[in-house]
Amino acid sequence: MRNYFNQIKVLLFRISVLLIVYQICRLLFLVFNFSTFKVSNTSDIIISFIWGIRFDLWVILWFNLLYVLFFVFPNNLIKKKGIQRFLHIYFIVVNSIVIIPNFIDIEYFKFTNKRSTSDLLSLISTGDDTLNLFPQFLKDFWYIIIIWLALVFLIFKIYGLFKIKRIENEIIKTKHIIYQLIIFVFIGFFIFIVLRGTNLRPVNIMSAARFVTSNEVPLVLNTPFSIIRTLSKDNLTVHNYFKEKEAEKYFSPVYKIPVSNNVSNNKKNVVIIILESFSKEYIGYFNKNCSGFTPFLDSLFAKCLVFENSYANGKKSIESLPAILAGIPSLSETPYVLSKYSTNRIEGLPSILKKHGYNTSFYHGGSNGTMGFDNFSFMAGCDKYYGKNEYPNTADYDGNWGIWDEPYLKYFAEQLDNKKEPFFSVVYSLSSHHPYKVPEKYKAKLPKGKYEIFQSIAYTDLALREFFEKAKNEEWFNNTVFLITADHTFWALDDFYNNRIGMYSVPIVMYGVSDTALKGVNYNIMQHSDISPTIIQYLGFKQSLICFGRSALDTNNSHFSINYISGNYQLVKNNYILLFDGDKSVALFDFKKDIMLKNNIIDNLKQTKVEMEKIIKSIIQSYNNRIINNKLIVK
Repeated sequence: MRNYFNQIKVLLFRISVLLIVYQICRLLFLVFNFSTFKVSNTSDIIISFIWGIRFDLWVILWFNLLYVLFFVFPNNLIKKKGIQRFLHIYFIVVNSIVIIPNFIDIEYFKFTNKRSTSDLLSLISTGDDTLNLFPQFLKDFWYIIIIWLALVFLIFKIYGLFKIKRIENEIIKTKHIIYQLIIFVFIGFFIFIVLRGTNLRPVNIMSAARFVTSNEVPLVLNTPFSIIRTLSKDNLTVHNYFKEKEAEKYFSPVYKIPVSNNVSNNKKNVVIIILESFSKEYIGYFNKNCSGFTPFLDSLFAKCLVFENSYANGKKSIESLPAILAGIPSLSETPYVLSKYSTNRIEGLPSILKKHGYNTSFYHGGSNGTMGFDNFSFMAGCDKYYGKNEYPNTADYDGNWGIWDEPYLKYFAEQLDNKKEPFFSVVYSLSSHHPYKVPEKYKAKLPKGKYEIFQSIAYTDLALREFFEKAKNEEWFNNTVFLITADHTFWALDDFYNNRIGMYSVPIVMYGVSDTALKGVNYNIMQHSDISPTIIQYLGFKQSLICFGRSALDTNNSHFSINYISGNYQLVKNNYILLFDGDKSVALFDFKKDIMLKNNIIDNLKQTKVEMEKIIKSIIQSYNNRIINNKLIVK
């Protein structure tokens, strides 16, 4: 019996070592992303570490279940040297690999503001950029690899400090076997509780929100847990919060776009420019504390219709296109483009404009197939896709993602010169993506900022200046409306841009040199999924479509923005932001008065909470049910 107890002690020691390793990972995650969590109280940080043990234990037991069984099941196998050698190798190798996602998120979190989920695996397998850029990642994040190796070495060295000490010829009585079986059953029950949880629903990433505020949820979780618990989340769930007719009172995805009265008879060309990682914070027009990097955009935006309260629907490039081109925001763990629903019939903005005689195209200087841009552009109705393969000069390759923005935007302008009008075209920049390189000739000329991205922001701004300088001399220019936005935000300087509002704040502006209506500031909330109906209304076409947004020019509709992150939906409407976990509302903030979202007023403004909850439930219900049933086209 003493041998058995000794086995249990050794097991508990080694599990404790893993718990310490996971807490070290959590501490590193906090330190490297401190600007996100510095608005949290010290007590909240401590609570996050304490509750994090619950999720760490889940992962440890999940991946070490076989290892644990060898120790707790009454048997003599563990005496054998071969078995002990196997368990030693198993423990070191498996646990060294399992913690790797934690180290990936130390830096990747800066891009997404959430723990990575199973979509990371799909993203890696989409296109060949990840393999091409792997050497660059090793070069840029070498220190992460060093820390990981140090922890692996720590696990290896500590493993043998507490060894199984055996008493030879120990007499095993019947009652000892019974005691061992009782301990085995007890430990088995404990493991079941850890893995399953005690609630009606198994423990998942949303469970973390029970213990902390939404800001600390990524700190409580660990990345292996987030990935494993979302592996089967490609399937959306049918929701029936309301009967369909009642749901439509609060939000209807069938949107009849109002027709503008002041539309010219000429069908205007439409060009959408999507800028990689251009947070609103980086643009001097919006943020005087960050001026000097975008002199051209600052001057251009002064001549545009600027949507002051403008938001992306997602945090990754792959989430932006469905929202911008088809009014489909990202409201699940798996981006729409990577989900099994990606082949659903949709009626994107290009499809609609083709019915009105437009030729449609999409340009991106990256590798063909990157993030499914090519396939989705075709699904949305683009006639042509032009990627790196179609670009004529391989000398302009940046060595990482694709073609430098300056020559590519020049090429794009030349392509537009040859388009038959009216045309619709999208161009997606890429130079302001990691590793944030700029051509050698600009390294000493362009300004640098606190983060590496700023010089590449300045480079893309220069490329845009040259594009517009060339384009303004072409015949099509005066009959063209430009919409400029960013795919998502990136690392923030100011605390505001780290909160649940600021992390989605991207520019959205419309520019038409010959149209005085496209000037000034519009204070309606505008999101990416509002872009398609806004352009359709501006062009004056009669159209009904399935859309999870509204035209920002529609004066008869209320405006909102919706997002999904870390298991929570959020709805921004008027001055309020509501957080909803799929079952109930968990927080309500007045972001005009409380810009850091510290004062949860959900119990003070019950009527506002009820009204916003009805809207968000109706959006979720129609979104899930229509996507599941492939009903994204008006019949």
